[in-house]
Amino acid sequence: MSVAQVLSKARALGVSLRIKGDLINMRGPAEALAAIKPDIAEYKPEIMAILNAAGGALIDPDGGAYLPWGPYLSSADVVRMRAELAEAIEDLADWEDWPATYRDEILSRAMRGPLCDLLPNLAHFRERVSDHNAESEARFLPRRRAWRACDDLTNRGYPLARGAGRHGGA
Repeated sequence: MSVAQVLSKARALGVSLRIKGDLINMRGPAEALAAIKPDIAEYKPEIMAILNAAGGALIDPDGGAYLPWGPYLSSADVVRMRAELAEAIEDLADWEDWPATYRDEILSRAMRGPLCDLLPNLAHFRERVSDHNAESEARFLPRRRAWRACDDLTNRGYPLARGAGRHGGA
């Protein structure tokens, strides 16, 4: 049996291996521990080398989390996205006239929430702010027309003439 086969067998039996000093700690069902213990003892130096090499790979702050099913987010990306989320929540709170306590509660939940909620929250609040911006633009659009039928047409944006002598008068 090879080291890889021993590690695969341990995983299949539900045994987790950890290194503490010069010892290998094993956790799992009692019968699984009894079955895998002789194999672990036989390949102890090789298994310790593999575990030491892989130690911290999933939680290393310099490497980021290993999430093959999700996007890679560096710590700078997370800080930037949380700032964008806070800005979107503040904008939405202004649009909808939220009470300060409600806004603060939403902000604290969003900022303290798990990382897996960051992208969905950002998309949700951006969409709501975008909807409010589109609604505001639609309300403002009729006011931007070139002219309105009930307006006085004498002054259509041209500067007013100063003095009465514009056409040769006194």
